Amino acid sequence: MSFPSFQSLCRDLEKENTKSWLDMMLEKLSAHSAEGEEGLSGRDKAMKAQEKKKLEAMIERHNSLMAPTMEAQSKVAHYSECYAFGDDIHPIMKVLNEQKHLSCKEIHPHTMEMVEDQIDKQEKVLRTIENQAPIYNELMKRGAKLKSNPNAPSFLEKEINRLETEWKTTNEKAKIRLDMLNNIYKDWDTYENQRVSILQPLEQLEEQYKSYKKVFDPKKGAEWLDRKKKKAETLASTVKEHYTAIKTSFGNIVALAGEDKREFMEKEVVEIDERSVILQKIEKFLHELLDFNDRLNKLVEKMAELHAWMVPATEKLEFVTTSQELTPEDRVKEIFDLQAQVNERLPLLEPLEVEAHALLDAKGQEDSEVQQSETARRHMEEFENIKETINNMHEKIEVEAGSITEDQKHYAEYFQGVKSFKPWMESAEETAKTALAKPETLEDALKLLEEVKIFESSCSENKGKLDDAVESKSKMEKQTKSDNEVETLTGRWDTVKKVADDRVNKVQELVSTWSELSTLTNSLTETICSISSATKPDVSSLEGIFKKFREINDKKVKLLEVI
Repeated sequence: MSFPSFQSLCRDLEKENTKSWLDMMLEKLSAHSAEGEEGLSGRDKAMKAQEKKKLEAMIERHNSLMAPTMEAQSKVAHYSECYAFGDDIHPIMKVLNEQKHLSCKEIHPHTMEMVEDQIDKQEKVLRTIENQAPIYNELMKRGAKLKSNPNAPSFLEKEINRLETEWKTTNEKAKIRLDMLNNIYKDWDTYENQRVSILQPLEQLEEQYKSYKKVFDPKKGAEWLDRKKKKAETLASTVKEHYTAIKTSFGNIVALAGEDKREFMEKEVVEIDERSVILQKIEKFLHELLDFNDRLNKLVEKMAELHAWMVPATEKLEFVTTSQELTPEDRVKEIFDLQAQVNERLPLLEPLEVEAHALLDAKGQEDSEVQQSETARRHMEEFENIKETINNMHEKIEVEAGSITEDQKHYAEYFQGVKSFKPWMESAEETAKTALAKPETLEDALKLLEEVKIFESSCSENKGKLDDAVESKSKMEKQTKSDNEVETLTGRWDTVKKVADDRVNKVQELVSTWSELSTLTNSLTETICSISSATKPDVSSLEGIFKKFREINDKKVKLLEVI
């Protein structure tokens, strides 16, 4: 074989099986060149040496081509495995895609049985996915191994990521769909159970509503209403809990079933809505009964107040108009006192009458609760009795008051003013004669000051009442010749008032002095403490403080002596 032929073969070294063939040819050429050189001419030897050099160059070229050839073969083999990996993931990708589609397609089950059927189908989807897990895991391991090769092509990572993403997405979608279906099944179960459970409390509320009535005894009515209200609140709370669960479950069910099926599915809920109106009816009725009971209670209390005043007032009027024991002045006073009391209560009758008729009048209500209630009739009779009695008192008092002249009225006011002033005057004189207790502390002095101020204020207040009595007497057209005690009482009052004012001034001065002394004592204590802790104390300031302390203390002692 010639060298040109061998060189051509070397150029084709990268072709398949070229390397093994070239190895064989090289071995033959080496053996031929090594055959005996004896008998060859110098020219032949030179040619043979030249061929040997060419052979060595060819061998060197052969050796240099071996490494890239092996590398190329390794890459070709790895690429072949990568392409095979891409082909092998297609079947599982197809299965995953189909299951994902089944997990994402729209479904609208509108019965509990349809939901159960969809759950069975979705569980089958998950089982199908789980059956692909061994294949998926094997492919992921294979892909990881191929990816670890430095010569791994870029498309390999994309294929691995595509498989991993599809696997995760499909699993996630399938589980989400199954969870959603299981939750809807629970909603259906809740809906069916709660729809049955709500009926019992609704029936109890309807029965209780029929038992509601007005009670004309406010105390018993309040107790009865409290029991009814608590029972109604308990039942209403139960109904609301069931109703909330029903509406929530139904909303989830319709959201999956579709709005086009709402009207068909809503019939049962509408029936519950219609029966649940009893909650509003009970709340309204109870509110009306509570309002009625409050109004009735106020009416009965006001009638009780009027009755409690009316009975002794009637007896007193009878005594005043018939007794021979009362002085004319006392009789006038009592008449006008009763007249003021009656006039104060007379305006209350009209609004009470309106309220009594509104709550208790049975006219035109033959079959009403009012007509059937003995208690309501007694209340109404009680009001009519109070109204009649007060009106009779008013008429009688007006007649009595009309017979009293203005002079009699003014003189009665004068007489009663003086009469009520005398007991106070005697008590005030006793107080003025009684020596004040000596206070031992500043707190005692403050309490004493409060007491003397109250006494002084009482003096001024009662003098005003005496002045009013004098003014009433001055309004008389014909002045009486009876002794005028006012001058004597005024003189006595002036004496007591002088004592009261003197006590207020002295105790006030004592309190001020004592307070100043207390402040100075605190200052003295602080100064002594600061001097004792000083390195170079200045005691000169103590002399002035002690001097002032002695002066104020002496003043306090003197004030205590004169109180």
